[in-house]
Amino acid sequence: DEFDFFFIGGDDLFVLPQNLREYLWVLGDPEEDWFVGRRFKPRPGGEFNSGGAGYALSRSTLRKFLSQMEEERCKATQHTAMEDVMIARCLENMHGITYHDTRDDENRERFHPFAPGLHYVWHPPKEGQPADWYEQYNKEWGVLLGKDCCAPDSVSFHYIKKPAMVRHISSLLYQCGKKGNLRGQ
Repeated sequence: DEFDFFFIGGDDLFVLPQNLREYLWVLGDPEEDWFVGRRFKPRPGGEFNSGGAGYALSRSTLRKFLSQMEEERCKATQHTAMEDVMIARCLENMHGITYHDTRDDENRERFHPFAPGLHYVWHPPKEGQPADWYEQYNKEWGVLLGKDCCAPDSVSFHYIKKPAMVRHISSLLYQCGKKGNLRGQ
């Protein structure tokens, strides 16, 4: 009860805490059911928020999940690497709670399943090449390319594994505009 939202992500996830805080603030009341992150839809009825990109549960949603987590339909004891899929199924099956579209008003994503550079250069496979899972999982809403890939208030980026990459992104975001640095006076 002390917290409004609970954020879940792996150890290779770069989170911009201020952007996350501001985005969750805009959502509103944590006593409403919120399940937000990077939605994927590999097939009809299979929607989920990507664990790689991280996702947030409102206090209300987490309470509901915990209250029936042990129910057979939630499969909480099943051993799987797909906790994101299992939580999404449980929330939908038990409570009718589904993902929320987290794109900004220009349809740019806020939660990202790849590192920033990969999102910037990613393109769908050319005709005749095998289908790409990322394109398939986003077929319903599409993927914006290049500079349009990512919202200015992006919340997270996945696959940030090396400490040097964390330092590099942090420097670009938080140091370049300060006095005495690249953009500073």
